[in-house]
Amino acid sequence: MEKNKPKQKNGKEPVFIVKGTRMGGLDYLHIALIALVIILIAFSFELAVFKKGVILENCPYGIINNSTCAPQPINSSNASSYANVIDAAGKILASYSSVNTSLSILPYISLINDSKVSYMPSLKEWEVVVPYKDILDENKTFNLSFILFNNLTLDNSFISTLKPAKYTGNKVVSLGVVSLSGKYLCNYTTPIPVDFMIDPYTPGFINYTYNAINISKSYGAKLNMSYNFLFSGYSTSLYRNYGVSATQRLGDYLVCASKQPRFKQFISNLSIIYNNKPIENSTLYQMVLGSGLNTTKFNQCMTNASVILDNQARFAAFYNITSLPSYVIDCKYQTIPQTANYAINYTLNKISK
Repeated sequence: MEKNKPKQKNGKEPVFIVKGTRMGGLDYLHIALIALVIILIAFSFELAVFKKGVILENCPYGIINNSTCAPQPINSSNASSYANVIDAAGKILASYSSVNTSLSILPYISLINDSKVSYMPSLKEWEVVVPYKDILDENKTFNLSFILFNNLTLDNSFISTLKPAKYTGNKVVSLGVVSLSGKYLCNYTTPIPVDFMIDPYTPGFINYTYNAINISKSYGAKLNMSYNFLFSGYSTSLYRNYGVSATQRLGDYLVCASKQPRFKQFISNLSIIYNNKPIENSTLYQMVLGSGLNTTKFNQCMTNASVILDNQARFAAFYNITSLPSYVIDCKYQTIPQTANYAINYTLNKISK
Protein backbone atom coordinates (compact mmCIF):
# COMPACT_ATOMS: atom_id res chain seq x y z
CA MET A 1 0.00 0.00 0.00
CA GLU A 2 2.83 2.38 0.64
CA LYS A 3 3.97 2.06 -2.90
CA ASN A 4 0.88 3.90 -4.06
CA LYS A 5 1.39 6.92 -1.80
CA PRO A 6 2.68 10.10 -3.47
CA LYS A 7 6.16 11.11 -2.57
CA GLN A 8 6.50 14.25 -0.46
CA LYS A 9 8.84 17.00 -1.56
CA ASN A 10 11.49 18.31 0.72
CA GLY A 11 11.31 22.07 -0.15
CA LYS A 12 8.41 24.39 0.22
CA GLU A 13 6.69 25.37 -3.06
CA PRO A 14 5.35 28.95 -3.66
CA VAL A 15 1.69 29.39 -3.18
CA PHE A 16 -0.37 31.62 -5.57
CA ILE A 17 -3.75 32.80 -4.56
CA VAL A 18 -6.01 33.91 -7.38
CA LYS A 19 -8.97 35.91 -6.30
CA GLY A 20 -11.95 36.44 -8.40
CA THR A 21 -12.71 40.11 -9.22
CA ARG A 22 -15.35 42.13 -11.06
CA MET A 23 -12.73 43.35 -13.66
CA GLY A 24 -12.60 40.31 -15.87
CA GLY A 25 -9.90 38.64 -13.89
CA LEU A 26 -7.39 41.55 -14.24
CA ASP A 27 -5.48 42.62 -11.20
CA TYR A 28 -4.47 46.22 -10.40
CA LEU A 29 -1.02 45.87 -11.95
CA HIS A 30 -2.42 44.98 -15.34
CA ILE A 31 -4.94 47.78 -15.14
CA ALA A 32 -2.22 50.33 -14.35
CA LEU A 33 -0.11 49.13 -17.27
CA ILE A 34 -3.03 49.39 -19.67
CA ALA A 35 -3.82 52.93 -18.46
CA LEU A 36 -0.19 53.95 -18.99
CA VAL A 37 -0.24 52.63 -22.55
CA ILE A 38 -3.41 54.60 -23.29
CA ILE A 39 -1.86 57.80 -21.93
CA LEU A 40 1.30 57.33 -24.03
CA ILE A 41 -0.77 56.77 -27.17
CA ALA A 42 -2.81 59.94 -26.49
CA PHE A 43 0.34 61.99 -25.90
CA SER A 44 1.89 60.73 -29.14
CA PHE A 45 -1.28 61.66 -31.00
CA GLU A 46 -1.19 65.18 -29.52
CA LEU A 47 2.41 65.70 -30.63
CA ALA A 48 1.57 64.58 -34.13
CA VAL A 49 -1.63 66.58 -34.59
CA PHE A 50 -1.48 69.77 -32.59
CA LYS A 51 0.60 72.78 -33.69
CA LYS A 52 3.55 73.97 -31.79
CA GLY A 53 2.56 76.17 -28.89
CA VAL A 54 3.59 79.79 -28.50
CA ILE A 55 7.01 80.12 -26.96
CA LEU A 56 7.01 82.82 -24.34
CA GLU A 57 9.89 85.26 -24.51
CA ASN A 58 10.91 88.13 -22.34
CA CYS A 59 9.83 91.26 -24.26
CA PRO A 60 10.56 94.22 -22.00
CA TYR A 61 9.78 96.76 -24.74
CA GLY A 62 6.49 95.26 -25.89
CA ILE A 63 5.41 93.10 -28.80
CA ILE A 64 4.94 94.09 -32.42
CA ASN A 65 2.96 92.17 -35.04
CA ASN A 66 1.58 90.01 -32.19
CA SER A 67 4.61 87.74 -32.24
CA THR A 68 7.86 89.68 -32.36
CA CYS A 69 9.53 91.47 -29.51
CA ALA A 70 9.80 95.19 -30.07
CA PRO A 71 13.38 96.47 -30.31
CA GLN A 72 14.89 98.57 -27.60
CA PRO A 73 13.84 102.23 -28.02
CA ILE A 74 16.59 104.40 -29.43
CA ASN A 75 17.56 107.42 -27.41
CA SER A 76 20.61 109.45 -26.57
CA SER A 77 21.49 107.26 -23.60
CA ASN A 78 21.52 103.80 -25.15
CA ALA A 79 22.62 104.10 -28.79
CA SER A 80 25.55 105.81 -30.39
CA SER A 81 23.61 105.78 -33.69
CA TYR A 82 21.09 108.22 -32.19
CA ALA A 83 23.46 111.12 -32.78
CA ASN A 84 23.98 110.12 -36.40
CA VAL A 85 20.25 109.85 -37.06
CA ILE A 86 19.54 113.22 -35.44
CA ASP A 87 22.41 114.76 -37.38
CA ALA A 88 20.95 113.47 -40.67
CA ALA A 89 17.47 114.73 -39.75
CA GLY A 90 18.89 118.14 -38.84
CA LYS A 91 20.53 118.46 -42.26
CA ILE A 92 17.31 117.51 -44.02
CA LEU A 93 15.33 119.93 -41.87
CA ALA A 94 17.72 122.81 -42.61
CA SER A 95 17.24 122.24 -46.34
CA TYR A 96 13.64 123.44 -46.04
CA SER A 97 14.94 126.99 -45.64
CA SER A 98 15.50 127.10 -49.41
CA VAL A 99 11.96 125.96 -50.26
CA ASN A 100 9.85 128.77 -51.66
CA THR A 101 6.82 128.02 -49.48
CA SER A 102 5.72 128.53 -45.89
CA LEU A 103 7.67 125.37 -45.06
CA SER A 104 10.82 127.46 -45.25
CA ILE A 105 10.28 128.51 -41.62
CA LEU A 106 10.40 124.91 -40.34
CA PRO A 107 14.14 124.96 -39.57
CA TYR A 108 13.57 127.89 -37.21
CA ILE A 109 10.58 126.60 -35.28
CA SER A 110 11.56 122.92 -34.86
CA LEU A 111 12.62 121.35 -31.56
CA ILE A 112 15.28 119.05 -32.96
CA ASN A 113 16.66 118.15 -29.51
CA ASP A 114 13.26 116.79 -28.47
CA SER A 115 13.08 114.41 -31.43
CA LYS A 116 12.14 110.75 -31.02
CA VAL A 117 13.97 108.15 -33.07
CA SER A 118 12.77 104.63 -33.83
CA TYR A 119 14.22 101.89 -35.98
CA MET A 120 11.86 99.73 -38.03
CA PRO A 121 13.68 96.43 -38.55
CA SER A 122 11.11 94.98 -40.94
CA LEU A 123 11.60 97.94 -43.29
CA LYS A 124 15.22 98.61 -42.38
CA GLU A 125 14.38 102.29 -42.03
CA TRP A 126 14.48 104.97 -39.34
CA GLU A 127 11.62 107.17 -38.21
CA VAL A 128 12.44 110.56 -36.72
CA VAL A 129 9.59 112.56 -35.18
CA VAL A 130 10.53 116.22 -34.76
CA PRO A 131 8.13 118.48 -32.82
CA TYR A 132 7.74 122.08 -33.96
CA LYS A 133 5.96 125.19 -32.70
CA ASP A 134 3.42 126.73 -35.05
CA ILE A 135 4.03 130.44 -34.54
CA LEU A 136 0.89 131.22 -36.55
CA ASP A 137 -1.33 129.20 -34.23
CA GLU A 138 -0.51 130.31 -30.70
CA ASN A 139 2.71 128.27 -30.66
CA LYS A 140 0.85 124.97 -30.61
CA THR A 141 3.08 121.93 -30.98
CA PHE A 142 2.80 119.70 -34.03
CA ASN A 143 5.06 117.01 -35.45
CA LEU A 144 7.20 116.63 -38.53
CA SER A 145 8.19 113.03 -39.33
CA PHE A 146 11.08 111.86 -41.47
CA ILE A 147 11.45 108.30 -42.78
CA LEU A 148 15.13 107.62 -43.46
CA PHE A 149 16.70 104.74 -45.32
CA ASN A 150 19.22 102.63 -43.47
CA ASN A 151 22.00 104.85 -44.88
CA LEU A 152 20.21 107.87 -43.32
CA THR A 153 19.09 109.45 -46.59
CA LEU A 154 15.51 110.71 -46.84
CA ASP A 155 12.81 108.32 -48.00
CA ASN A 156 9.76 110.43 -47.17
CA SER A 157 8.46 113.15 -44.88
CA PHE A 158 5.13 113.86 -43.23
CA ILE A 159 3.85 116.92 -41.41
CA SER A 160 0.97 117.24 -39.01
CA THR A 161 -1.00 120.45 -39.11
CA LEU A 162 -4.20 122.07 -37.95
CA LYS A 163 -7.42 120.14 -37.78
CA PRO A 164 -10.24 121.75 -39.76
CA ALA A 165 -12.27 124.14 -37.60
CA LYS A 166 -15.45 122.93 -39.27
CA TYR A 167 -16.62 120.63 -42.04
CA THR A 168 -17.53 122.37 -45.28
CA GLY A 169 -19.67 119.61 -46.69
CA ASN A 170 -17.33 119.38 -49.70
CA LYS A 171 -15.86 115.99 -50.57
CA VAL A 172 -12.68 114.76 -52.23
CA VAL A 173 -13.78 112.39 -55.00
CA SER A 174 -10.54 111.79 -56.92
CA LEU A 175 -6.95 112.96 -57.22
CA GLY A 176 -7.08 116.76 -57.36
CA VAL A 177 -10.88 116.87 -57.44
CA VAL A 178 -13.11 118.35 -54.71
CA SER A 179 -16.85 118.02 -55.18
CA LEU A 180 -18.53 121.22 -53.97
CA SER A 181 -21.42 120.70 -51.58
CA GLY A 182 -24.80 121.96 -52.79
CA LYS A 183 -23.48 122.75 -56.29
CA TYR A 184 -24.58 120.94 -59.44
CA LEU A 185 -23.11 120.29 -62.86
CA CYS A 186 -23.84 123.00 -65.40
CA ASN A 187 -24.56 120.49 -68.15
CA TYR A 188 -23.65 117.04 -69.36
CA THR A 189 -22.28 117.88 -72.79
CA THR A 190 -19.12 119.61 -74.00
CA PRO A 191 -17.81 122.22 -73.93
CA ILE A 192 -17.74 122.21 -70.14
CA PRO A 193 -17.27 125.59 -68.43
CA VAL A 194 -13.97 126.02 -66.59
CA ASP A 195 -13.44 129.13 -64.45
CA PHE A 196 -9.87 130.10 -63.63
CA MET A 197 -9.68 132.45 -60.63
CA ILE A 198 -6.64 134.41 -59.55
CA ASP A 199 -5.55 137.65 -57.89
CA PRO A 200 -3.57 139.81 -60.38
CA TYR A 201 -0.86 140.21 -57.72
CA THR A 202 -0.55 136.56 -56.72
CA PRO A 203 3.10 135.45 -56.67
CA GLY A 204 3.61 133.48 -59.87
CA PHE A 205 0.68 135.20 -61.57
CA ILE A 206 2.22 135.14 -65.06
CA ASN A 207 3.04 131.42 -64.97
CA TYR A 208 -0.36 130.48 -63.54
CA THR A 209 -2.15 132.46 -66.23
CA TYR A 210 0.01 131.00 -68.99
CA ASN A 211 -0.86 127.57 -67.68
CA ALA A 212 -4.59 128.31 -67.81
CA ILE A 213 -4.31 129.57 -71.39
CA ASN A 214 -2.38 126.47 -72.42
CA ILE A 215 -4.96 124.20 -70.78
CA SER A 216 -7.70 125.95 -72.73
CA LYS A 217 -5.80 125.43 -75.96
CA SER A 218 -4.93 121.79 -75.29
CA TYR A 219 -8.56 120.72 -74.72
CA GLY A 220 -9.93 122.76 -77.61
CA ALA A 221 -13.70 122.47 -78.05
CA LYS A 222 -14.06 120.24 -74.97
CA LEU A 223 -14.03 123.18 -72.57
CA ASN A 224 -14.81 126.87 -72.40
CA MET A 225 -12.24 128.71 -70.25
CA SER A 226 -13.19 131.90 -68.41
CA TYR A 227 -10.65 134.07 -66.59
CA ASN A 228 -11.71 135.62 -63.29
CA PHE A 229 -9.57 138.27 -61.59
CA LEU A 230 -10.25 138.76 -57.91
CA PHE A 231 -8.83 141.21 -55.40
CA SER A 232 -7.79 139.20 -52.38
CA GLY A 233 -5.22 139.90 -49.69
CA TYR A 234 -2.44 140.20 -52.27
CA SER A 235 -4.21 143.20 -53.79
CA THR A 236 -5.52 144.79 -50.63
CA SER A 237 -1.99 144.89 -49.20
CA LEU A 238 -1.15 147.37 -51.98
CA TYR A 239 -4.10 149.73 -51.43
CA ARG A 240 -2.34 151.80 -48.81
CA ASN A 241 0.65 152.69 -51.01
CA TYR A 242 -1.00 152.78 -54.45
CA GLY A 243 -4.70 153.36 -53.81
CA VAL A 244 -7.64 151.13 -54.69
CA SER A 245 -8.21 152.50 -58.19
CA ALA A 246 -4.59 152.24 -59.32
CA THR A 247 -4.23 148.76 -57.85
CA GLN A 248 -7.41 147.42 -59.46
CA ARG A 249 -6.62 148.96 -62.86
CA LEU A 250 -4.62 145.89 -63.83
CA GLY A 251 -7.72 143.77 -63.22
CA ASP A 252 -9.71 145.96 -65.63
CA TYR A 253 -7.16 145.44 -68.40
CA LEU A 254 -6.83 141.73 -67.75
CA VAL A 255 -10.55 140.98 -67.76
CA CYS A 256 -11.06 142.81 -71.06
CA ALA A 257 -7.94 141.38 -72.70
CA SER A 258 -9.05 137.88 -71.70
CA LYS A 259 -12.15 138.25 -73.86
CA GLN A 260 -10.04 138.30 -77.01
CA PRO A 261 -8.11 135.53 -78.87
CA ARG A 262 -4.75 137.31 -78.45
CA PHE A 263 -4.93 137.28 -74.66
CA LYS A 264 -1.80 135.13 -74.47
CA GLN A 265 0.15 137.80 -76.37
CA PHE A 266 -1.04 140.41 -73.88
CA ILE A 267 0.22 138.26 -70.99
CA SER A 268 3.52 137.81 -72.79
CA ASN A 269 3.97 141.57 -73.10
CA LEU A 270 2.85 142.08 -69.51
CA SER A 271 5.51 139.62 -68.29
CA ILE A 272 8.25 141.97 -69.52
CA ILE A 273 7.60 144.60 -66.85
CA TYR A 274 5.36 142.79 -64.36
CA ASN A 275 6.72 142.85 -60.79
CA ASN A 276 3.60 142.24 -58.64
CA LYS A 277 3.03 146.01 -58.42
CA PRO A 278 0.42 148.29 -60.06
CA ILE A 279 1.29 149.51 -63.57
CA GLU A 280 0.60 152.91 -65.10
CA ASN A 281 -2.48 153.26 -67.30
CA SER A 282 -0.49 154.49 -70.32
CA THR A 283 1.89 151.55 -70.12
CA LEU A 284 -0.96 149.06 -69.97
CA TYR A 285 -2.64 150.59 -73.00
CA GLN A 286 0.58 150.34 -74.98
CA MET A 287 0.50 146.65 -74.22
CA VAL A 288 -3.02 146.47 -75.66
CA LEU A 289 -1.82 148.02 -78.89
CA GLY A 290 1.35 145.94 -79.01
CA SER A 291 -0.59 142.72 -78.46
CA GLY A 292 -2.79 143.28 -81.50
CA LEU A 293 -6.07 143.38 -79.56
CA ASN A 294 -9.19 144.77 -81.21
CA THR A 295 -9.16 148.24 -79.63
CA THR A 296 -12.83 148.93 -80.41
CA LYS A 297 -14.04 145.88 -78.54
CA PHE A 298 -11.46 146.46 -75.84
CA ASN A 299 -12.55 150.05 -75.21
CA GLN A 300 -16.19 148.99 -75.06
CA CYS A 301 -15.32 146.35 -72.49
CA MET A 302 -13.36 148.83 -70.37
CA THR A 303 -16.45 150.96 -69.84
CA ASN A 304 -18.06 147.96 -68.15
CA ALA A 305 -14.96 146.33 -66.60
CA SER A 306 -15.82 147.15 -62.98
CA VAL A 307 -19.24 145.50 -63.34
CA ILE A 308 -17.65 142.38 -64.83
CA LEU A 309 -15.16 142.22 -61.96
CA ASP A 310 -17.94 142.65 -59.39
CA ASN A 311 -19.84 139.76 -60.97
CA GLN A 312 -16.72 137.62 -60.85
CA ALA A 313 -16.30 138.44 -57.15
CA ARG A 314 -19.88 137.35 -56.50
CA PHE A 315 -19.26 134.16 -58.45
CA ALA A 316 -16.25 133.37 -56.26
CA ALA A 317 -18.24 134.13 -53.12
CA PHE A 318 -21.03 131.80 -54.26
CA TYR A 319 -18.51 128.97 -54.55
CA ASN A 320 -16.81 130.00 -51.32
CA ILE A 321 -13.41 130.34 -52.96
CA THR A 322 -11.00 131.25 -50.17
CA SER A 323 -7.62 130.43 -51.73
CA LEU A 324 -6.17 131.55 -55.03
CA PRO A 325 -5.36 130.56 -57.71
CA SER A 326 -8.13 128.04 -58.15
CA TYR A 327 -10.40 126.46 -60.76
CA VAL A 328 -14.12 125.68 -60.71
CA ILE A 329 -15.00 123.04 -63.30
CA ASP A 330 -18.49 122.51 -64.69
CA CYS A 331 -20.02 124.39 -61.73
CA LYS A 332 -19.42 121.39 -59.47
CA TYR A 333 -15.74 120.62 -58.92
CA GLN A 334 -12.85 122.66 -57.54
CA THR A 335 -9.14 122.11 -58.08
CA ILE A 336 -5.81 123.95 -58.06
CA PRO A 337 -3.47 124.70 -61.00
CA GLN A 338 -1.17 121.78 -60.21
CA THR A 339 -4.02 119.26 -60.58
CA ALA A 340 -6.27 121.04 -63.08
CA ASN A 341 -5.75 118.41 -65.79
CA TYR A 342 -6.78 115.63 -63.41
CA ALA A 343 -9.99 117.45 -62.52
CA ILE A 344 -10.86 118.28 -66.13
CA ASN A 345 -10.27 114.69 -67.25
CA TYR A 346 -12.32 113.41 -64.32
CA THR A 347 -15.24 115.66 -65.29
CA LEU A 348 -15.05 114.76 -68.99
CA ASN A 349 -15.06 111.06 -68.08
CA LYS A 350 -18.08 111.52 -65.82
CA ILE A 351 -20.20 113.26 -68.42
CA SER A 352 -19.25 110.76 -71.13
CA LYS A 353 -20.74 107.83 -69.18
